[in-house]
This record gives sequence, C-alpha cells and structure tokens, in this order.
Amino acid sequence: MYSRSSPDMRGTLRRVLRVGLALYCLFPVGPNGVALAQADSIRSPLPTVQTAATAQRSVRPDVAILTLTFSALGHSPAAAGEALAARADSMRRALQALGIPHDSLITGSRWYWWRGRVEMVVATRYAEKGTDARGVRPALSFQDTSYRATDAIEVHFHDLRRVGAGIDSALAHGITEISPVRFLATDVSAAQEDALREATARARRQATAIAEAGGGRLGRTLSLTTEREGASRFDFSLESAGESVRPETEVIAQTIPVRVTVYGKWELLVRP
Repeated sequence: MYSRSSPDMRGTLRRVLRVGLALYCLFPVGPNGVALAQADSIRSPLPTVQTAATAQRSVRPDVAILTLTFSALGHSPAAAGEALAARADSMRRALQALGIPHDSLITGSRWYWWRGRVEMVVATRYAEKGTDARGVRPALSFQDTSYRATDAIEVHFHDLRRVGAGIDSALAHGITEISPVRFLATDVSAAQEDALREATARARRQATAIAEAGGGRLGRTLSLTTEREGASRFDFSLESAGESVRPETEVIAQTIPVRVTVYGKWELLVRP
C-alpha cells in the first residue's frame, strides 16, 4: 500500500492528470456531452453560389508615344559622340518648332550604364599596288576603324494631331528607325468604375439565375472582389493600341479598352 505522502503515488497522479488534459484538448466535450470535434465533422458545409462577370469600356487616348532611334559615325568615340549630340539637338529643335515641349522629348536609350552606346565599326578596303614583274597588279587590303554612337528620343505627344508632323520631321532628318505609335489614356478611373458597376450587377444576376434554376434563392453576399481566388493579380487591363507608321504618315488614334472582372460569392438558401 502507498501512503498519501508517498512520492510514487504523487508521480502516478501527475501522469494521469497530464494524459487526461491532453485527451480533453484533442477531443473537447460540449454541454450535451457530445464531442465537439465529432459535431464539427458532421456539420454540413455552407452551400454557396460563385460567379464571375467581365465588363469593358472604351476610352479615347490623350497621349501618343513615338521612339526615334538614330546614330552617327566618327573616327574616334569622342567624334562619334559629338556628331550624335549635334544630330540629337537638331532633331529636338525641329520637334520643339512643332509645338512639342522640351520635357516631352525624353532620352529613350535603354543601355545599361551606357554600355553599347558606342560600338566599333571595322571596314576592309582594298587598294591596287603597282604592276609586278609578271604584269599582275596585286590588291592590298587595309582595315579602317570608325565608331558608331547610337541614341534615341522618346517623343510624348499630348496633341495627337501633331503625330504625323513629328514623323515627317524625323524622316526629313534622315531617321528611319521609327517605332510604332503607342496610344495611352492618362485617366481611366471613370470608365473603370462604370465597368466595375456593370460587372458586379452582371455577376449577381448570374448568381440569381443559378440559384433559382437549382430550386433555391440567393442569400447574403459573402464576397465581392476583382481578384481571382488563388491568384494575386488585379483583373483590370488597360490595352494600348499601336498604329504603325504609314507611307502617308496619317496616324489614326484607336480607342483603348478598359476591362474589369468581378468575382462574387453568395449564400445559397433553400426556397421555403
């Protein structure tokens, strides 16, 4: 027999209490004596209806972007750079004469730390030598080394009527590497909000139709979002339409589509 003060008895009681506490944490019991974990397992999930709807609006562009790329040759890197700077200044003055502000003529070069801005150009030329004893005039080859410097100007047109004149001016300056025109809209908030309202209403109508077709009715809204479940992107797209340069340099601005998608989830109730 163990006495109340026996150390072995106290150790046994402590072990029993620890086991009982662990079992209670794993399988808690409710007021009616039913294990809560078991009650949760037999509880049916909440029936829901999920739909997605997309709406689109068209916005008139108010900015056009054109990139002009040009180069210049020189017998040294410094000479090539000077010739390139002179050509760039001439092009900027011509564009400013069309009414394009100086801060809308942005340097469009994309080289990393100017790497590739100046490249070496090696050309081989041949020169005939005098006739030798056999009557043959051999040709000697020589290598000439020059340097080509390249730059680009990104032109932002806030008056779309001047795009054609800007292209004509670039061609007059011997610039033939002209990018397609990119049209942008700087403010699409009104069109975006209007599309969001339509997409939300359309998603709810689709959910109502699904619920009624299944013999039920639509309940409270559980979620409305523009982010697809499991994705981390906002379903709002702004597409910029580009117009290629035409021989007559007539540039027609196209509308820009603003598209939004709304994802909704509603509770599905049983019709009484």
